[in-house]
Amino acid sequence: MTEFFENWPALTKDPLCITIGNFDGLHRGHQALLKRLEEHAANEGCASAMITFQPHPRVVLQHISGRFYLTCEEEKRLLLAQSGLDFVFTLPFNRALANLSAGQFFALLLEHLDLRGLTVSENFALGKARSGTLEQIRTVCEQNNIILDVMPVFCLDGKPVSSGRVREALEAGDVREAARLLGHPYFVKSKVVVGKRLGSKLGFPTANQVVDPQKILPKYGVYATRASFNGEKLMGVTSVGVRPTFENTTKANIETLLLDFDDNIYHEDLTVEFIEHLRGEIKFEHVEDLIQQIEQDKREARRILTHESFQENLSA
Repeated sequence: MTEFFENWPALTKDPLCITIGNFDGLHRGHQALLKRLEEHAANEGCASAMITFQPHPRVVLQHISGRFYLTCEEEKRLLLAQSGLDFVFTLPFNRALANLSAGQFFALLLEHLDLRGLTVSENFALGKARSGTLEQIRTVCEQNNIILDVMPVFCLDGKPVSSGRVREALEAGDVREAARLLGHPYFVKSKVVVGKRLGSKLGFPTANQVVDPQKILPKYGVYATRASFNGEKLMGVTSVGVRPTFENTTKANIETLLLDFDDNIYHEDLTVEFIEHLRGEIKFEHVEDLIQQIEQDKREARRILTHESFQENLSA
């Protein structure tokens, strides 16, 4: 079972092999790196650990206030709990940490951890403005008897898999491509809140969710989704957008019509996985046209989802 720590821990008794990074989304490149780390740690007789950061360094250094994250903190922890790592250390990222050189950061690592190995990809850099190159890191590791393990960048279609590629796919509404890069469907996990009951008035009660304001949402539109809560797994149709037929607000809503389900799940944690884009967001002139479209969306979602396997690791 993975143990999670906020900030630097006291010196651990375990000799550690670690990796360092942001790991937003925990995509297939991250997964390959963690598998390599666990193999490295096993070979060295060490525990495996991740050093990661919150907020994301780009959010701090580039003053990002809009949607950016693929995983909010709770979602990231859910994925990491399934990773097989022994420890995850989340450091608060601030200007003081950003100004450390690679050597200064390693000094902190050695002060707090019994560090024996470091696994990184070949494009890794560390320290202020990423000035600590791989060669500099190699030198620091040699000076401190740390075994450096460097793996090739994980690629699909001849290009590195990155959080940026996933963001681009989501912004285009291509949740299939996002899932291919992630190795799992893009998902939202948050509590169901009481909405304006617009769906109920039409005969289609929906589960409304409020997500972290900095979490990226797929392009506005309607999606075939899988949903889960308390171990129950359901098909769904999820709308992401501003409800142009009724409100046309500036604040995005996420609401899911759960198929073959009519219980009250207010205040429950609901996980929604985006499987396929059905259509864009439409402003209907007549409510009857919207009702007809929702029925069509339900049929199409059911057709798609009947042949989709459920991601067990996201339903925890």
